[in-house]
Amino acid sequence: MKRNIWYHADDYGVTAEQSGRILSCYQDGVLNSISVLPNTPALGEALKKLNQADPTGTQIRRVLHLNFVEGKPLAGAENVPELVDSSGYFNKSFVDFFRWNYIRRGVRRDALVRQLRSEIAAQIQAVTSVYDFGITAIDSHQHYHMIPIIFDSLMEVLSERGWGHHEIHQIRIPVDPMAPLRNNAQMRRGVPRMNWVKWCILRTYADRNKKILHSRGIETPVFFGIFYTCEMKKNVVDELLASYRDYADQKEQNLELMFHPGSLTDCEELLDPRRKDLAAFYMSDNRYEEAECLKLLNKV
Repeated sequence: MKRNIWYHADDYGVTAEQSGRILSCYQDGVLNSISVLPNTPALGEALKKLNQADPTGTQIRRVLHLNFVEGKPLAGAENVPELVDSSGYFNKSFVDFFRWNYIRRGVRRDALVRQLRSEIAAQIQAVTSVYDFGITAIDSHQHYHMIPIIFDSLMEVLSERGWGHHEIHQIRIPVDPMAPLRNNAQMRRGVPRMNWVKWCILRTYADRNKKILHSRGIETPVFFGIFYTCEMKKNVVDELLASYRDYADQKEQNLELMFHPGSLTDCEELLDPRRKDLAAFYMSDNRYEEAECLKLLNKV
């Protein structure tokens, strides 16, 4: 049975121009999957560009990129006060939710869960009812959905909502298997230390969340992208892709490679221009190199 390899771009839709740069990796390369940020002013323009590039909606897998990291909530700041700052922008880190998952109990946990469910539902509605992106999968900005308090809230929302013609087939478990690196000491040594930290934290929840998803019939593709987050350059993919593909074939699963090819050109394009900490992330030269990788892979 032939299985899919998803050459995937996170962070689609920040601006219309950035959306176009991501889609160039489909038009001139191998990109065939995107994650749509739901709370951007450019969401309508991003859908228009996507439908122009893929009129039948069959060439590019469309994924909801749940966002609790930046920008404004879609449920309204007054309805999710624990998720935002005094200006109504998201301001809670992964560490905040990680900590709350363990220390919030009773009515305080219930209140937080209600707010999470409200915002998740609003983000789903934005890319399904308001703008029909044809979403078939879900992941999240900076992988917040892996934290149980958010993951379980997502499961509750998916259980309660009527999806009509929408059906979620896949949810990302962003934890690379160790096997592809086991016999490649050079590539193991090349993994940035911070990415090892991310991998260890996310690995804590991987089996738990995967078990819940599989019980619901939701696929979790083999993932290639945490060890080399923001370093998915041509030499890395050339060196490791065959090993990841062999691993996915052995597991009889699809494979997802995560890229960040959508660069911004100015801090004012950020969903929250005050977030200078995210400027380096969005304007890194590595984004250009990852975009180039997606285009060069088409020529192999």
